[in-house]
Amino acid sequence: MSDEDLLGRIDSALSTRSGAGAWSLHDVAPAAGISPAGLIKRFGSKEGLLHALARRWIELVPTAARAEARPEDELRAYVTAAFGAPSSAAAVFALSELLGDLLSPESTVLLREGWAKQARYLGLLLQGLELPRLENPHQGALLLLDALHGALYRHAAELEPTTTTDTLDHLLKAWK
Repeated sequence: MSDEDLLGRIDSALSTRSGAGAWSLHDVAPAAGISPAGLIKRFGSKEGLLHALARRWIELVPTAARAEARPEDELRAYVTAAFGAPSSAAAVFALSELLGDLLSPESTVLLREGWAKQARYLGLLLQGLELPRLENPHQGALLLLDALHGALYRHAAELEPTTTTDTLDHLLKAWK
């Protein structure tokens, strides 16, 4: 099995967890179809696996708008896929992983690289929309990222949770 297939299975298993607590290689090994020892042999450690997952995430962030898609439709689909937490437990899990990333210098570098790539992509999509009140699409993309992460916190705390598209719609309305 290729690393890409293995990482896809692990990402899927982590994304669909019902609990918000810590996880181990023993937890993801069955979904990956490989033993915990096999994961260690492949990635070196849990941290090595996390770095591989982060690099995979960065590679999956698009670098250009799809020619066949309307920018608003593509923006809506990306925001939903990248930021939609199916449950409060999933939101808590995502946020706890984020905090762990911020404690690791290598993970922080990968997070910064991924967020910068997301901001460039979202800025390209925002630039393709008619938004007269949005003067700087890159700054709009950063604001959108901030708003989506904030919505994830509210979702985790179950404080009037909104969908990611609701957050997007509020910003797009303000920029029109």
